[in-house]
Amino acid sequence: MLMVALFIIVVMGLLVAALSRLVISSSSMVSTEVLGIRAFFAAQTGLELGLAELYPLQRKTSASDSTATGESLVCEEAKNYNFSTSGLAQCKAEVSCVESNDTNVGIKHYYLTSIGRCGEGSYTSSRTLEMEVWQ
Repeated sequence: MLMVALFIIVVMGLLVAALSRLVISSSSMVSTEVLGIRAFFAAQTGLELGLAELYPLQRKTSASDSTATGESLVCEEAKNYNFSTSGLAQCKAEVSCVESNDTNVGIKHYYLTSIGRCGEGSYTSSRTLEMEVWQ
């Protein structure tokens, strides 16, 4: 009877050890997935901010008004955005814009790339989104 009890204790101990390792692995995968989703949304927000700078909503109020233009801006160097809202805390986006030399007269063609990064230390995740824009 003592041998059966000892066998059951050993088997139960191995079963508990295996289940605890599975739970730890599962929680790590969930954390990685959450960071990946947050990085995706940071990259998407970066694209939207880049589009807002490329195509501002303000329109010219007069011919002499140079501060409010309805035309698209020229692509500049890469811009970095650090987010502080609760959903994107510890996230940032790097947005770059490239203007294509299109042969069609009057058509402007832009390539926007946004890299969203979330997390710190060994728990980081990044996602890259690209967008083509024609005017």
